[in-house]
Amino acid sequence: MDILLKIWNEYVLTPFFLVWVALAVLFLVVRRWLHFRAHRRTRAEQVAALTPLANSIGGRVIGPGGETTAWSAGVRGPVVEHVEGLFATLLRRSKPQFDLAMDVQRGHWHVRVTEASVRVSNPSGYGVKWVQEHRIEVATARMAPMRIIRPYKHTSTGNPLSPQRIEEQREGWVARPPSTAQSDHGGWHQVPLAPPMDGEFFACSTDPAAASRELNFDALHWLIDREGDLPVFASKMRLTFEAGFVYLVMIDHIEPDQVMVVVDTICGLLDRMPGARPRHPAAAL
Repeated sequence: MDILLKIWNEYVLTPFFLVWVALAVLFLVVRRWLHFRAHRRTRAEQVAALTPLANSIGGRVIGPGGETTAWSAGVRGPVVEHVEGLFATLLRRSKPQFDLAMDVQRGHWHVRVTEASVRVSNPSGYGVKWVQEHRIEVATARMAPMRIIRPYKHTSTGNPLSPQRIEEQREGWVARPPSTAQSDHGGWHQVPLAPPMDGEFFACSTDPAAASRELNFDALHWLIDREGDLPVFASKMRLTFEAGFVYLVMIDHIEPDQVMVVVDTICGLLDRMPGARPRHPAAAL
């Protein structure tokens, strides 16, 4: 105890140490303030960039302070990859939030595009950054929970992936049931797609027979035809159907010059699915 008191009095309570602690605290406070100020400025710039697009197609942009929550937030929260799990929790430095939303209508389909963010520590141990994602969702009549993906078959150099790597994609995201499938305690099964689409897409559902009828040749061929027009992170079409919505989650900010290509691709897919029906997001299921 005497040694601890000596260390406390001779080192901890010295003016130099106290000044150092005060400067460190001041640095952290100022850094946090600057990060949040820069984030608010970025959100304002996003709203300004998206507003002309929304106005041109009869939509609207909702900025901070408005109702920016995703329609499907009840089954999937914002930036879940940086929220769920012990490691993600330790790195998180702010509350995950939806920052802005854009509502549009394409034909009879009601569409919402939301942008979400969270502040996290750099996994390398130095620095803090904002991580963003955006979600495109369309309100539909309720369908059995389902996921579909068109996996990559080639590397960035154009070489074919090995069968093992393709199988890893099959056993990855699409094989994990979404929230509603887990809560209903239903089975999660691979969907038997008709040839030749069974070699192009993977799908799983709680009702594989119904999902197979929905994912017909015309619907899936539409996705293949549109693939070349899609941005890179949308080309795999990692679509989830659940709770009366179909949604696609992509990293980073909404790109005004790319988002409507993805929206129209999803709406075109729904137009070719016999059980998909437009629904107002506020309508009861």
